[in-house]
Amino acid sequence: MIKKLFVQNILLLDNLELEFTSGLNILTGETGAGKSILLDCLGYLLGKKNTRIEIGIRADTATLIGEFQLENNEVISQFLSEKGFAIEGNLILKQSIGANSKRRAFINDLPCSLDTVKELGNLLLDLNGQFEEQGLLNVKTHRSLLDSFGNLEPNVKNIEKSWTEINKLKKLLETEFNRKDLVENVEFLDKSIQEISELELDRTEIESIELHRDELRKAIRGSSVIVDTLKSLNRELIEESILNTIKSLERLEKKEEMDNHLPIEIFYDAFEKFSEACEMLDKLREKSVDSEKQLLQIEDRYHSIKRICRAHNVELSQIFNLKSLLEKELESIKGVDQKIKELETKISITDEKYKKDTSYLSKERHKFAAKLDKKIEKEFKPLKLGLAKFKTDITRAGETRFGYDQVCFTTEINPGSGLKPLNKIASGGELSRFLLAVKLCFLEKKIHKTQIFDEIDRGVGGATASAIGKRLLDLSRHEQVLVVTHSPQVAAYSDNHLKVEKINSEESTITKVETLSEETIIREIARMLSGELITTEALAAAARLRNSAKEAN
Repeated sequence: MIKKLFVQNILLLDNLELEFTSGLNILTGETGAGKSILLDCLGYLLGKKNTRIEIGIRADTATLIGEFQLENNEVISQFLSEKGFAIEGNLILKQSIGANSKRRAFINDLPCSLDTVKELGNLLLDLNGQFEEQGLLNVKTHRSLLDSFGNLEPNVKNIEKSWTEINKLKKLLETEFNRKDLVENVEFLDKSIQEISELELDRTEIESIELHRDELRKAIRGSSVIVDTLKSLNRELIEESILNTIKSLERLEKKEEMDNHLPIEIFYDAFEKFSEACEMLDKLREKSVDSEKQLLQIEDRYHSIKRICRAHNVELSQIFNLKSLLEKELESIKGVDQKIKELETKISITDEKYKKDTSYLSKERHKFAAKLDKKIEKEFKPLKLGLAKFKTDITRAGETRFGYDQVCFTTEINPGSGLKPLNKIASGGELSRFLLAVKLCFLEKKIHKTQIFDEIDRGVGGATASAIGKRLLDLSRHEQVLVVTHSPQVAAYSDNHLKVEKINSEESTITKVETLSEETIIREIARMLSGELITTEALAAAARLRNSAKEAN
């Protein structure tokens, strides 16, 4: 329930703090004092649609703060937990509004999205009237409300369990049919398994094959330079030239015609060094030839492995486990017909149970719909809706997790106008009284939502207004209720009475709210009875109304 509402710089509301209690909270005041604006502020704070507010003319920003007591509400606690908010104690919801209506929202001083605020607002508050989006005016809620009224939730859970199981089995069946389409690939899988076996893969080889391949490629690239060098060197010609030079020098030495020492030994050394260098190059060339042969073998093996990897969309490092995976897949494909048969049998059994349960649930819904219709129409009479009719319309739609029924609450306010969905009937006080009558029929189901009614007593008075007040009081014993009213008969039933008043001065006009004592409650009821001039007779009548309401309490 809401405990406090703080409003700053909204129209005529400068710094206003309202305190609410459990039970029936009544807001009264002259027309134009700002009662509905306060409800707009509350709706705006909780993300309700169609609620617009304006920043005061003397301010650039505005602030709205609401304090809520969760009362061990598991639904809201779970919602906040899923959103990442751990709330201990009361919930503080804040919105700051800046220029161009830019909004920032906070939950217990932690920033949150406006969508989160809206979802939270739907759990905390029912604004009964033109703002109702997730309550009785939303046909999507009618099926669950009827099930709640008839205590049919366990039946729905059983159907939902069957529905979930059927869809799970159908997905598995679809997978098996896809496997069956792959039966033609059995030969391909067999061949792949055989190829992997013939490769005799080794984990060390798989880890090093690409590195070894790169090393051999580098060696071959270097050896090609050596081959070119050997070709351009013309070894035989150079060796022959050196030998001829040595022979010529030896002949010259024998003739002893040279006084100086001839470099015969140096040429011998040069010949040996040159021959040794050429032999080294030749050995390197032969090694390159071996590397080329080895590379051809590795390349052939590498491409065989990669071809299998591409065929099965796996990385090179994964091929070591590929054989066992393919064997399992092959075994799975070969048993697909049996699995399909088993799944179809399970689907048939579960579907039969689903149809049996949904048929029974539909009969129960029709039975409790008739009871609900009578109960609601009984509530119409004291609310001056005696000629109105209510009918829970149940039609058969497609199969869903909740059965095959589509539920819509319909009504006929004026005789001959025909039954229409709730969101098509008149708005204002007539609609509010209608929604009150419906809500009174669900009193056994506590939903922990604050119920707000704006001028539910519009157009009625006397005994009818008193009946509305009594029924609002009944509702407030189950849920916190906030009511804006101009009816003294309704106001007399208050647990907490707030008077909204506009204060004019030469400098400004502001709205203030006063929490009334028992004495001032009677004076306010007297004002509502007689106007600004409060007579002794009006005070006496107000006291009688208040005492009568207390006796009804």
